Amino acid sequence: MDRRSSILWVGAGAVLLAALLAPSQDGRQEWKLSPGSGDKVRLTLERWKPGNHWSSSSDVPFERFRGLSPNFSSTGAAKFEYVQDAGRIICEGSFSWGRGGGTFTFAADPNSVAELKKLGYDAPTDEQLFSMLLTDVGVEFARGVKEAGLHASTGELIDMRIHGLTTDYIRETQRAGYRNLGPQDYIDMKIHGVQPTFLSDLKNAGYDLSAKQVVELRIHGVSSEFLRDLKNYGVQPKASDMVQLKIHGVTAEYLKGLKDAGYGDLGVDRITELRIHGVSTDFIRESKALGYNFTPPEIVNLRIHGVDSNYLRRLRDSGMRNLSASQIEKLKIHGVD
Repeated sequence: MDRRSSILWVGAGAVLLAALLAPSQDGRQEWKLSPGSGDKVRLTLERWKPGNHWSSSSDVPFERFRGLSPNFSSTGAAKFEYVQDAGRIICEGSFSWGRGGGTFTFAADPNSVAELKKLGYDAPTDEQLFSMLLTDVGVEFARGVKEAGLHASTGELIDMRIHGLTTDYIRETQRAGYRNLGPQDYIDMKIHGVQPTFLSDLKNAGYDLSAKQVVELRIHGVSSEFLRDLKNYGVQPKASDMVQLKIHGVTAEYLKGLKDAGYGDLGVDRITELRIHGVSTDFIRESKALGYNFTPPEIVNLRIHGVDSNYLRRLRDSGMRNLSASQIEKLKIHGVD
C-alpha cells in the first residue's frame, strides 16, 4: 500500500469511527408512553450520554400534556408536549396498540427561572430545570418553602421533592412545634417516616428534641403508641434511653412492672440487663411475695443459673428460709432441688 492509499485508509477509518461515536457524543433522548394507574399516564424518559445511561418512569396526570389525544391507542405519528413550570418536554414519535415512543427535547421556561430568582434562589442550570420538571418543583413549591422560613438552595428544592416533601408536610411539622429545621432535617425525617402526629406526641409527652434525635427514635421503632403506653404506665425515660429500651424489647408495661415492684429508679443499663437475661416482672413480684428483696444484680445472677419463682417456693416449703441470693445460687448450682 503506497503512502497516498494509507492516508486515504486512515481518513476513511477516522470518518467511520466518528460516525460510530456520534450518537454517544451527541446524546440520545427517548420517551415511552403507556396507560398508568387510574386516570394517569405512565411516562418513561431515557437519556444517553457518554458513559452514562439515565432512566425515569412515573405515573403522571394526563392534564400535564398538551396536544396529546385522550385516546392514544390509535396507531400513527404523534407530536405533543409534557408541560411543567420548569419547562416543556417536546415529544415526537408514534403510537401503536396503545403504547407510544420516540425522541424528545427539553425546553426550559425562562419565566420560571425569573420567578425563582425573584424569590431569592440561584438561577437553576438546564440540568436542574430538567430535574425540577421531573420532580414537580414548581414556583408554588419554591414560594411555599420560602414562606415557611427555610433557606433552601435550588438543589435542595429538588432533593426535597425527590423524597416526597410537600409544603403541607412542612407546615404541619411547624404546627407540631418544630420550627427551626433546615431542608436536610425535613428530608431525613421524611425518609424515616416521621409523621407530624409523632412530633406532636413527642411534644405532648414533654420531649423537646432535635430532628436528629427524632429520626433516631423512629429508626429504632419508637412510635406514638409506645409514647402513649409510657404515659399510661406513668414512666418517662429520657429520649436517649428510649432507643436502648426499644432495641432490647423493653415495653412500657415492663417498666410499669418494675416500678410497681419497687424498682422504679433503675437506670436504663440496669433495666436492659434485666430484660436481656429474661428477668420477668412476674419473677420479681413473686420473689418479693415469698419474702425476698433481691438487688437487680442478684436477680440477674439467679436467672442466669435457672432460679425461678417455683424454685424459691420449693426452698421455702422445705424449710429453707431467709437464704441470701448467693446461698440460693450455690444450692441451684450444686443440684439441690
